[in-house]
Amino acid sequence: MFEKVGVIAKTKVENIDKIIKQLVSHLKGLGVEVVLGEEAASVLNENGIERHKLAGYVDMILVLGGDGTFISAARSVNESKKDIPILGVNLGRMGFLTEVPLSEMYRVLDSVFIRNEYHIEERMMLDVKLYEGDELIIKKTVFNDAVVNKGALARIVPLRVKARISSNIYHVAVYHADGLIISTPSGSTAYNLAAGGPIIYPTMDCVVITPICPHTLSNRPLVLPVDAELTVMMDEEIDDVMATLDGQIGYRITKKHRMVVGKSKRKIKIITQRDKNYFDVLRTKLNWEERKIRSLKC
Repeated sequence: MFEKVGVIAKTKVENIDKIIKQLVSHLKGLGVEVVLGEEAASVLNENGIERHKLAGYVDMILVLGGDGTFISAARSVNESKKDIPILGVNLGRMGFLTEVPLSEMYRVLDSVFIRNEYHIEERMMLDVKLYEGDELIIKKTVFNDAVVNKGALARIVPLRVKARISSNIYHVAVYHADGLIISTPSGSTAYNLAAGGPIIYPTMDCVVITPICPHTLSNRPLVLPVDAELTVMMDEEIDDVMATLDGQIGYRITKKHRMVVGKSKRKIKIITQRDKNYFDVLRTKLNWEERKIRSLKC
């Protein structure tokens, strides 16, 4: 049973103050103590806990927002080293991670807190290390993906990729493309999907490499084993190339840099509905099996 729930919210949403007030009232009615993150508290003119500290005060996080808000919350939970689950309520557009619609929020909360009907899924993450020469300058963990691509001007970037798998080092390819996505299974329905990459069942352990608009059309996405450690380097000097982590943190890189990506030891726990499965989510979000017949008026 979860006794303390932290609330993280995307505040630029219509009626978010009413949504948070009603949520807090409902949770308190269930006997749950509510701790608001500073963004959620600000819309109620209250003082809240800084997002990166919130996980230390609670035993579950409830996210109100889109997948971007969820990813930011997941990063905060990971950095806190707390092993607590996250439940996402969708106030955004697509919402593969925040899979609970606002219209079903109270039903799902009652299932979790009253009937104890829910699943907890563990999702893998990736550690990303950025080196300049031999010096480690950045180490971060991503939930969705690490992307290398061109910045302001449209230009093909040659990216050399090597893979260390079971102590063996392999040359994968030099991709001439707009960029490269290295994705987790959870991230496979994000930028990876838009770039033509495969949808991976989210609890699998593997790594996906997807080139963005490759100049060589036979450069297709690759699915690699979870122990693959990938090294990405620019094959020639090009200005304004960025390494972007989870679409939220960016670093300018040059030919002097190399990005090393591999499985993280930590995982993120996600609360999912017992009466729905991943294929239900895919059908709903991607409009699978939907046929619309429109009458023609002459």
